[in-house]
Amino acid sequence: MIIYLIFIVVGALLLAAALAALKGKLDFVKNGERVLGTVVQLVEKKDDEGTWYVPVFDIHGRQQETITSRHDTASSSAEWQIGEKAAFIFEPGKPDTLRFLSYWEIFGWSLSLLAVAVDLLLIGAGYFLLRGYWGT
Repeated sequence: MIIYLIFIVVGALLLAAALAALKGKLDFVKNGERVLGTVVQLVEKKDDEGTWYVPVFDIHGRQQETITSRHDTASSSAEWQIGEKAAFIFEPGKPDTLRFLSYWEIFGWSLSLLAVAVDLLLIGAGYFLLRGYWGT
């Protein structure tokens, strides 16, 4: 029985953290500056598994600042072409908050945390709600 109480407590804490993170992400999307970036270079990285390509973007903000950003993920084939464009978002005046403007890039961790929290709450609360059916 104690494990189900732990599930409820941890689930409630994770739920609070997930909702706070989700609110922060929604504020980020609402107030963020949307810009286009252009691939200016494909950096090749070689290791034991082969050659990997990492795109480097030049992003021009509304205040005429240029941000150079190297993508976090490499691919084994050159998925990006030089000159190709992608949408980005960042807090005005804070280029270190730059993110790809995509659903998973912005909301992924918050929604994953929310899913774990709901699962823990359902398991914990389900035990207490249904324990009469099991005769305990």
